[in-house]
Amino acid sequence: MQLFNIYYINYDKAFELSMLIDNNLKESHSVTKGNEMAIKGDSSLDTDKLTKIPLLDKIIPKATIELNAEGNKVKSVIDNFKVVSTKSTVLSTIYEKSSEIKKLTDSKIGMLIKIRNTKLTIDNAPDILATKSLLSGVLKDVPVEGTSGMDLTQFCEVFLKDSAYIFSGNFNKERIAFKIPMKLESEMESQYSISDLEIGPMTVLGIYRGAYHFDELIGKISRLKDLENISNGQKKHEMLESDESDEDNNSKTIKEKVHFIDIISVIQELSIK
Repeated sequence: MQLFNIYYINYDKAFELSMLIDNNLKESHSVTKGNEMAIKGDSSLDTDKLTKIPLLDKIIPKATIELNAEGNKVKSVIDNFKVVSTKSTVLSTIYEKSSEIKKLTDSKIGMLIKIRNTKLTIDNAPDILATKSLLSGVLKDVPVEGTSGMDLTQFCEVFLKDSAYIFSGNFNKERIAFKIPMKLESEMESQYSISDLEIGPMTVLGIYRGAYHFDELIGKISRLKDLENISNGQKKHEMLESDESDEDNNSKTIKEKVHFIDIISVIQELSIK
């Protein structure tokens, strides 16, 4: 059984998949320990020769005794264990059933996959800072012309409720990407922070969703990017037309393919001797 440390888990998704694989939740199990010993033997005692010794014939009478013994001794101990269902036990089923991938281009959409030892990077760090600032309420009491009496924080939450951290990583000369929904609290497990995912190699468990152009994918999964496109679409278009070098760089980015993973969990596998 592989041991692992959970950094992030979409528990609702993991639980549903685990129940699809095996919907029997074990509550307890018992272990029986038993020792069995068999005794069997024959014995006899003949005092005839002993009575021929002077003085002993008066003490020990003549007798012949045969002894037979047979029996069993059984000792049984039953240990009862209560099985506690945790995030790790739910995820272990998915870990065992997922296919370890060596080459993403050979994967089929909908496959439950496991990508081991990949280094992850947050791709939208500036967007995260802006989004968290808006959602934290720092602009709640800031007056905005033409918005008298409106709670700006609640207004922003409507647009930013689907905001997410966008991660990417290199895996055998291929690039993967996935998103983790953004929350103000309790985003990660065991008091880890989102930046901890960038430290050391990680194992990603998820559902393969196919390959996409990077910019196309970012446009689909980044809420803040949608707002920027609405407000700055014309300006961006003019800048691209006026700057050929930027156009070349953007064309290169648009052509880059990434494999998108519908994330279930990010873990770090443990080695215990």
